[in-house]
Amino acid sequence: MFDFPTPLATNRFEDDIVGILARLQRGPLPKRPIAFYGSSSFRLWGTMQQDLQCLDIVNLGFGGGTNLSGRHYLPKLLTPLQPEKIVLYFGENDIANDGLTGQTTFEHLKALLGDIRQGLPDAKVFVLGTKQSPTRWIYADEVDGYNALTKAWCSESGQASFIDVSAGLIGENGRPMGRYYQSDFIHLNAGGYALWADILRQVPGLLP
Repeated sequence: MFDFPTPLATNRFEDDIVGILARLQRGPLPKRPIAFYGSSSFRLWGTMQQDLQCLDIVNLGFGGGTNLSGRHYLPKLLTPLQPEKIVLYFGENDIANDGLTGQTTFEHLKALLGDIRQGLPDAKVFVLGTKQSPTRWIYADEVDGYNALTKAWCSESGQASFIDVSAGLIGENGRPMGRYYQSDFIHLNAGGYALWADILRQVPGLLP
């Protein structure tokens, strides 16, 4: 059912992709999957099903993920799964690692959403806003710009629902609160994921 990738010029994501495909091959898979497709902020959320109290969730997070790599792996990961709902989380690595502006990152997101509409026209799509993190605070303006563009587009187009998961991580001083992050101050810890879970459980139409 799942087509394993041939080696690429870079192996940046291949280990994670092969691991995901092996897990999908082993099954069993839910009849009405909710695919969480994104970067390591999803990959490292090992208690996702428990925190969200939903066995229909399939975690497709992979390290270093960007909107462009999300497009690249979509035919191998997302399309064969035929999910009923898709939750996206890309943008952090686009801006911090690939040096893109919020505007360019947004354009890449729209291209990814276009691919999803073509391959999975009946899937309901949710887009998580990109979180701010202490280590990457230098990129805060680009992240804010990306989130603003994404939120406005989702509202105007009606093609996806935007979910703000960053606001709860910001303290009254306007900076990310370190207590929600792992020691790298990029990835969330259990407290951060609990906050995300509280937000996601309240989103209409996302979870059964």
